Amino acid sequence: MVFVPLWYLLKDSVRVCIVIPVYKATVTPHERVSLTQCLRVLGHYPICFVKPQSLDLSPLLSDLPETVQTLSFADDFFRSVRDYNRLMLFPGFYAAFAEYDYILIHQLDAFVFRDELTDWCQRGYDYVGAPWLRDRDFNSRWDEYWFNAKKRVAHLLGLRKADGITPREIITINGVGNGGLSLRHVAHSLRALKQHRGRLAQYEAAPMHQYNEDVFWGIETTRFWPRLRVPDFRTALHFAVEFHPERAISVYNDGQLPFGCHAWDIHGTRFWQPIFAQYGYDI
Repeated sequence: MVFVPLWYLLKDSVRVCIVIPVYKATVTPHERVSLTQCLRVLGHYPICFVKPQSLDLSPLLSDLPETVQTLSFADDFFRSVRDYNRLMLFPGFYAAFAEYDYILIHQLDAFVFRDELTDWCQRGYDYVGAPWLRDRDFNSRWDEYWFNAKKRVAHLLGLRKADGITPREIITINGVGNGGLSLRHVAHSLRALKQHRGRLAQYEAAPMHQYNEDVFWGIETTRFWPRLRVPDFRTALHFAVEFHPERAISVYNDGQLPFGCHAWDIHGTRFWQPIFAQYGYDI
């Protein structure tokens, strides 16, 4: 169970913890950028590294504030991407943060531009992440309406690709959203895991291509009716962006940076370079 400082309980009406999953005791230069910015912007919130039981994090923790905590889970949760997905769908993971209203999953390929965390918690969403943005914009209201209608039918029917396993891509396009930088309501997440126990068994048995844990949180929990409160993709783009970042910011965010971004070292790195330079980072 994670310890919550008394000063923090009295600080705000919303209790939130920054959760940073790690599987090794050293960081790459890009991961150092992510971690340094996280501490600069969000360092006044409780921060907890989630790690394998056998991992000694002393080399990483030696130059970090003493207030940074660690929480260990079985090594089996960290051996592969699929195993990490199991951790993010494990009730015991969320139960460990039961003292908090929210957790912010902040993987070390995320970057936060400013502190809007309390504001996002107070909006009342249960899950928010960077949308899987469509590769082109809608050219009319009818175009968007028709796309959403087809998406809704595919979602309700659980349509699959030819392999009979992988969901049709339209189900996730403009869905919300990637778990690498994501805000999650702890108690409501636990409730959703209990409500979807049968479906979770299918997730665990299937190849984790488009069955990643964030697909469960953003897509599966809203399939028939909203078990969790998830914003539309336009709102979520103000929380975080990942795919097509230049277009996401210029078209949907009126040129304003979101709260954060994810996978900036993969998607649109050239676009991010001058922006990160303004924050003192050479990527």
